[in-house]
Amino acid sequence: MSDRRVLGFAWLVATVCLWYVLADISGWAFRNLGIADPALAGSFQLSSLTAMVISGVASAICWRTPKVFDFCIETIIETRKVVWPTKKETRDHTVVVIVTSICIALMLWGFDLVFKRLFGVILNLGGA
Repeated sequence: MSDRRVLGFAWLVATVCLWYVLADISGWAFRNLGIADPALAGSFQLSSLTAMVISGVASAICWRTPKVFDFCIETIIETRKVVWPTKKETRDHTVVVIVTSICIALMLWGFDLVFKRLFGVILNLGGA
């Protein structure tokens, strides 16, 4: 698959995500400002249309900006150069992370017990 095609698909996904977020934000703004948010076609509302236009324009501007476009293409090229870990390496590293997390959790639990008893003794001595 060509770099432009990968970038185009990623750009489309990003535009749809931006539309979704902006539709929620603009709907919230319409409600809190007391502005009517009429339904244009079925359940499609004015706030959603506003979000679609903003995200489409922002996406088109970014796509046409050479610096942004070149940066994205270079990112795709660099990502293809990455040496990804094998399944065994991934499994081994996952086990190390889980075991380390459990050890640290047990240590913190132990410190918690020690300090709980220590402060219990200190507070009981002060109250007597």
